[in-house]
Amino acid sequence: MLRYKWASKFLFALGLFLSCLGVHGEELPIVERNTVEKRKHKQMGVASFYHERFHGRRTANGERYNKDALTACHAHLPFGTLIRITNLRNFKSTEVRINDHNRLGGGRILDISTRAARELDMMRSGVARVELEVLAWGNAD
Repeated sequence: MLRYKWASKFLFALGLFLSCLGVHGEELPIVERNTVEKRKHKQMGVASFYHERFHGRRTANGERYNKDALTACHAHLPFGTLIRITNLRNFKSTEVRINDHNRLGGGRILDISTRAARELDMMRSGVARVELEVLAWGNAD
């Protein structure tokens, strides 16, 4: 019974708060699952780079990984999306194209090519805190 009283008080307070903000049950836009809005998109997180043993292997979009190309892997950005990556430690940046999808573990948001890692000066550490910004959206296919 105590839980019910607490929950009802919380819901009453939430309703009161929302009514003060002018939110009166307006319908929110429905966003489909697993889609990314095609607008300005920025994200911060940790990036790592592909090990050289992946050179020549196929990526998720079918092309072969080239360690000397400016490419990256992101969990859900569409293939062909052009992004600017900025290393937040030294503020060096580079532009890469998304050509691979994968679930990235350890709080990482990107895996980047060896060349991109060299341009961001993260070869020694192997990982870096970065900001990514979408410059041009690729195809959703």
